[in-house]
Amino acid sequence: MASMLTDLNNFDLIAVKGADAATFLQGQLTGNIDHVTPAMSIVAAYCDINGRIISDMRVIGMNGDLYLLCARGMGYALKKILDKYIVFSKASTSIETSQYQRYGAYGEKARETLLSLFENAPENRGQVMQIEGGVVYRLPDAEPRYEVLISADQEETIDKLEDFGVTDDLEEWELADVRQGIVHITPAIQDTYTPQVLNYDLNGTIDFKKGCYTGQEIVARMYYRAAAKKRLYRIAVNGMRVSLDTTVMHKSEVVGEIVSVARTENGAYELLAILPCELVDQKVSLELFNEPGDSPSDRQDKAVAKVLTLPDLAAQPPVN
Repeated sequence: MASMLTDLNNFDLIAVKGADAATFLQGQLTGNIDHVTPAMSIVAAYCDINGRIISDMRVIGMNGDLYLLCARGMGYALKKILDKYIVFSKASTSIETSQYQRYGAYGEKARETLLSLFENAPENRGQVMQIEGGVVYRLPDAEPRYEVLISADQEETIDKLEDFGVTDDLEEWELADVRQGIVHITPAIQDTYTPQVLNYDLNGTIDFKKGCYTGQEIVARMYYRAAAKKRLYRIAVNGMRVSLDTTVMHKSEVVGEIVSVARTENGAYELLAILPCELVDQKVSLELFNEPGDSPSDRQDKAVAKVLTLPDLAAQPPVN
């Protein structure tokens, strides 16, 4: 039996079109646009002049144009910034979110699902397969994980997708993101973090060989000259309910900030938290704590946290 699909229509999509589209984006984003082809996508970010992340995105080549896929709520904010500078280029931007739908396929049967639908599947992370009215691309993961971005007018194909069964429960998908150390920028955390804190400098979101882009000087200086004091880590905990409001503590001091939470198959929680590198290196005891009233009465409000591994970030090349 093929795998059920996940409804991922929680995105914004910006089309960048025109003769200068690639050149323009090359000077704006952290990723190398030269690596974007009809057969390959990349992940990238847009930073402000102080090196803080305004938005992350996947850059996809489709229909002869470039598309920026970002989290819901980020499209208009990102477009507004790009439009300040694009007036000097033979290019234009447009929001095309409503014209597309997005689905995810994950797990051991995911490839089988795509073969049933499209007779092929991308083999490597970032690789793109062009389909009628859209694309399929593979995400980084130990298990096969794909996204399908397809025009809303491809009703026959969408019906076939729906026939496999589509869930709007994002729990499994969000857990896969946590286990890969993936944090997407939403309006709630826009302009908050530097790439270094979220490991963007290690996971391929930044290409340090591509040349200048907005915020490049600050981002490069942090990477080459400053050891990270805080980074993103993956944590697991049992016996308590965890939310973004849960506090990470060492002894009696608040030491961390949770940015993403997912529930596991056995009812435990895994999360991504920003922690001091020194404390993690020292393997100190960390606890998660909920203020009274934040958790059900039959659950603990405090539990010991365990730091888990993330993929080998330092080995990731800047093509995703």
